[in-house]
Amino acid sequence: MSLPWVADRIPTTVVHLDVAGAGRPSEAVLAAEIAHLRAEAEVGGYVAQGHAESAVDGGRAALGARVGLTGDDVCFLDGAGTAFATLLAAWPLPRGARIGTVPSEYGANARALRRLASERGWQLAALPVDDLGRITDLPADLDLVTFPQVASQRGIAQPVEEVFAAGVPLLLDVAQSLGQVEVPPGCAAYVGTSRKWLCGPRGVGFAIVDPVVQAALVEPPTLAPTHGSGMRRWEAQEAHIAGRVGLAVAAQEWTPDLLPEVHRLTSRLRSLLSGMAGWQVREPVDEPTGITTLRGGDPVATRMGLLADGFVTSAVPTSRSDDLTGPVLRVSTAAWVEDGELERFARALARRTQ
Repeated sequence: MSLPWVADRIPTTVVHLDVAGAGRPSEAVLAAEIAHLRAEAEVGGYVAQGHAESAVDGGRAALGARVGLTGDDVCFLDGAGTAFATLLAAWPLPRGARIGTVPSEYGANARALRRLASERGWQLAALPVDDLGRITDLPADLDLVTFPQVASQRGIAQPVEEVFAAGVPLLLDVAQSLGQVEVPPGCAAYVGTSRKWLCGPRGVGFAIVDPVVQAALVEPPTLAPTHGSGMRRWEAQEAHIAGRVGLAVAAQEWTPDLLPEVHRLTSRLRSLLSGMAGWQVREPVDEPTGITTLRGGDPVATRMGLLADGFVTSAVPTSRSDDLTGPVLRVSTAAWVEDGELERFARALARRTQ
C-alpha cells in the first residue's frame, strides 16, 4: 500500500504481525519523541513540557475529533487500563447499580470491575452473547454498559450502535478498536492506548469523556485543583511527556483510509489459514477487523518458533479473558503488511505445526 502512513517506517528484518500488541511507530513519531527528549536534556523537563504544550494539544484535539468531541474532553494517562479504572472509580453509580459486562472483557478491566463492584455494592450483569462472543441483547434496567469494541483475544467487533439505541450510557474500551475499525461517536466515554493500532509510543493511554458525563464524575481528592481545564485536570503532572508528544503525532497522522486495506489483508490471511491442520481460525473470514486468532497446537512454542523464522505474533494466555478456555495464537495485520508476506507466514506456520 502506498499511503505515506505505510511508507514512513524504518526498515525491518521481520514481518510484523503483532500490531494488536504493539505497533511500529513511524519515523515522524520517533523524530518527535527524540526531539522532545533532547529538549529535556537541554532545558530541563518542565521547560520542555511547556514548549510541547501546543503539540500535545493537537493530539488531544485529534483524538477527540475521532469520536465527535474536542481536545478539552481528552486526558492522557499511562495506559488504557489506568484510564478505565480511573473513570470507573469516578462514575456516579449508587449502591445496587447494574453494570452490563461481557465474558470477553480484558482481564485487568474485569478485575477492576469486580473489585469496585464488591466495594460499592454494584451488580455486574452478564450480557448475552452468541458463539462468537458478540452481544445479542441488552437486559433492562442497566445503569452502565462497558465492553471492548474489539477484544484483545478475538477479532470480533461488537454492535456498538445497538447499545446506543437502548439509551444506556456506554463506557467503550477502544484500546484495540481505534485504528482497527470505525469507532462511532456517541459513547459516554472512551478509553484507549497509544501503542497498538495508532502506532504511537508505549506508556501512554487516554480517556475521552462526553462533557455531560464529565460534570457528573466524582473527582478524587488527589485531583489537581488548578491543573488545566476539562478532562486535562485528570492528567498526572509527572508523566511520560515524550510519549504524549509521540502519541500526538500518531493520532494526527493516522487516517481511516487505512481500514479497507487492514480488513482486506486480514480476510486474505484467514482464507490462507482456514483448514490448516492443527489450527482453527476463530473469526469468520469476512469479519471486518484486523485480528485473527487460532486455537490448537502450542501457541507459546509456536510463537517462539515463528519469531525465529522472522514473524512477530502473540500468544494470548488463558488469563487474558474469562471467555478463553486455553491460549490462542494471535496474528494482527497492519496496512504495511504485503500479500506475499502473509503467504510466507502461512507456509511457516504449516512447517512449525508438522
